[in-house]
Amino acid sequence: MVKNTTGGTGTKSLARKHQSNGNAKLRLPAEELEQIACVTKMLGNGMCEIYTAANVRLICHIPGKFRGKNKRNNLLSTTSVVLIGLRDWERPAKNCDLLTIYEDTHINQLKNIPSVNMNNIMKLRNANMMDGKEDTTNEIEFGYKDEEEDEKEKAIATVGKTKEVFTLENTMEVDIDDI
Repeated sequence: MVKNTTGGTGTKSLARKHQSNGNAKLRLPAEELEQIACVTKMLGNGMCEIYTAANVRLICHIPGKFRGKNKRNNLLSTTSVVLIGLRDWERPAKNCDLLTIYEDTHINQLKNIPSVNMNNIMKLRNANMMDGKEDTTNEIEFGYKDEEEDEKEKAIATVGKTKEVFTLENTMEVDIDDI
């Protein structure tokens, strides 16, 4: 039995006997039903949305070998480049199966192979990376509406930040103790 030296939950399950080497060898599409694609959305329940190099949207089913303990070495996210297998009995193709998840070193090797078209896939991948870094700052300001407020709203529109302004009419005062 593996000696638990670090302690904590799940330490024994992370032992070397449970880890796999991953895919050390680069796997290329061998048939016409195997294609390289980019993951754009995680749907849950073992499925994700992908786009192929021909810009076709498919639902990819994640098999059990990419879940559980093996998920540590095969992490699938919205910017992952994967090898999929189309289902030959579906016309038109709507679903596919996940075969391999490419690491960054494999993606660099795929770019250098002229027979593999990676242009559209890299555009999708870069677009998904930029979506995650978007700055979404929402500011809320409370106050009374005056002529100065109108000037501030015009200034806010020119800056480009999203700002919500709530105004109260000067009809009655709010007593904090009544609340």
